[in-house]
Amino acid sequence: MFGIYASPTATFSRLKERSVWLVPLIVALVANLAVTALSVQYVDWEKQQEQAVEQMEGRGMTEEQIEKATENMEQFYSNQLMRTGLPLVGSLVTQLIAIFFFTLVYNLALPLLGASGNFLRTLSVVTHAGLIALPAAAVKAILILVRRSADVSTSLLLAAPNIKSGFLAVMLARIDIFVIWQLILAGLGLKVVFDLKGSKSYWLVFGVWALVTVIFGLFATFAGR
Repeated sequence: MFGIYASPTATFSRLKERSVWLVPLIVALVANLAVTALSVQYVDWEKQQEQAVEQMEGRGMTEEQIEKATENMEQFYSNQLMRTGLPLVGSLVTQLIAIFFFTLVYNLALPLLGASGNFLRTLSVVTHAGLIALPAAAVKAILILVRRSADVSTSLLLAAPNIKSGFLAVMLARIDIFVIWQLILAGLGLKVVFDLKGSKSYWLVFGVWALVTVIFGLFATFAGR
């Protein structure tokens, strides 16, 4: 399984005969949950509240509405179980939705590329590519501990630290070194497991990623108004 880092082609070749997805799925989930739990301990809640108030003011909310929202945030911040538990649950649900969504989309698209879909094999490819969560979590954990802040990134947001929200923030955040690595592995995995010719699998993977990124960016734009 961990040959995905040194010999990904050989690792994916083995998946042609036997689908293996549960263990890599669990490993990736645990890695992401661990870094989420760590980052929660270093969140600047006061800064988060200030930014939330600024956004509410920008949307034209009344002082009464802002005050009520602020009270709710303070109740949330003061509850350790909620403060830690909700981000962990949110992270877990988001990861599972993303994994099965991309698996479904790739699998449905495979016949268009000249291959017969197989959901479990596709899931195996997606979960093995998702093992990039291990080095990603390690790097982010180190950055969090060194900076003593949850506000860390391995994406192009590093080049624009003042951009916190909106379409551009989403675009920059999605161009992440570990995300790109994972996408390359997913493209390679589909190519090897389903005997796809040329670069069709990479076009599929990066095309879906680009479409989802644009949708998220547009949603962030309209949600911020």
